[in-house]
Amino acid sequence: MENTIKPEIATTPSALAELCQHLSEAGSFAFDTEFVGEDTYDPDVCLIQAATDSFCGLIDTLTGLDLSPFWELVANDEIEIIVHAGTEDLAQCWRQIDRPAANVFDLQIAAGFVGLGYPTSLIRLARLTAGVKIRKSQTLTDWRQRPLSPEQIMYAAEDVIHLPAMCRRLRERLVEMGREAWAVEECAAACQSSTQMAKGEQKLRRLRGAKSLRRKELAIADALLVEREKLAREYNRPSRSVLRDHLLVEMARRGWTDVRRIQSLRGLNLKAAAVRRLANAVNEARQLPEAQWPELPTEEDSREEEVLRLLINAVLRDYCDQNRLSHALLANKQDLRALVHTYTRTEQPEVPISLKTGWRRAFAGDLLDGILSGQCAVRVIQDGNGRRMCIE
Repeated sequence: MENTIKPEIATTPSALAELCQHLSEAGSFAFDTEFVGEDTYDPDVCLIQAATDSFCGLIDTLTGLDLSPFWELVANDEIEIIVHAGTEDLAQCWRQIDRPAANVFDLQIAAGFVGLGYPTSLIRLARLTAGVKIRKSQTLTDWRQRPLSPEQIMYAAEDVIHLPAMCRRLRERLVEMGREAWAVEECAAACQSSTQMAKGEQKLRRLRGAKSLRRKELAIADALLVEREKLAREYNRPSRSVLRDHLLVEMARRGWTDVRRIQSLRGLNLKAAAVRRLANAVNEARQLPEAQWPELPTEEDSREEEVLRLLINAVLRDYCDQNRLSHALLANKQDLRALVHTYTRTEQPEVPISLKTGWRRAFAGDLLDGILSGQCAVRVIQDGNGRRMCIE
């Protein structure tokens, strides 16, 4: 299937207003962004692509346009927003207008519910759902350069012009399988996750090496993360390029407040004034009372819990294969650990267990309850298709 829509490029306020009007009147549109994020604090969005069934528009973001009218559409819960693997694209909505994206349909997530795999590339998904071949010839292009070449323009347009048709095909499959509501639920959760990323939440949990720290050291690491963010924003550099994670963890572990000792760390490339700010952050964190020290889950699983997790993982993989749903979409290692702990430990978690709520509960809840409570047995049987796992 070929799509011959010629993209229109918006470089003026009037052209942007006309483009937004097209999208708003359609009530549903696909969008993507081309950005460069290797050397700035926030990614530099260089181009925004948007498309409906009959229209494709490119917004040249380097022309100094006020982009808030477009992002207001993305945040409008009465307009459907179609993306593919759109976490970073959706995060831009919060960064630009302090509002989260809404009513999002992520094709990559939908594919996981209908047996097409998760994660699935746009090239593969376009071929399987719309029968089109997308060319990826500009993956390493510098989108900050102007003027854009005809090849860049067509490449950018092709990232979105097929998405509305792909959305329809996937939605049809979801409805046939009774899983449309599940996809909507998971897309909403992914949208919330993208907003949390834009807000910079849960940075301590994402800090590499944080689980090796004790609680007081975690308090220091948390304070250093805050100061690192401030420095990165001032320098307009990625946070980890200002202070690498392993150096931050080492500073937290040592608890040094002496500038010269901090400067002795190999790989630290900061001016004395910045190091003093980090030292002050360490000093303030060291004064915090124990009640304010953060805590990360660090307990080890028992041998029995590890065996149970591996068993449940194997059962779920087989169950997902039989029911054409991606295992990677259903649960990760931490989800499985949390579930097992509800059966092996008396202290119950403060937050809901993902496998016991929402669509995951509807899909596999009875199966998991049956196995973990001992009401079901797992065995391997031989039939015409060979050996397979059976739950009884």
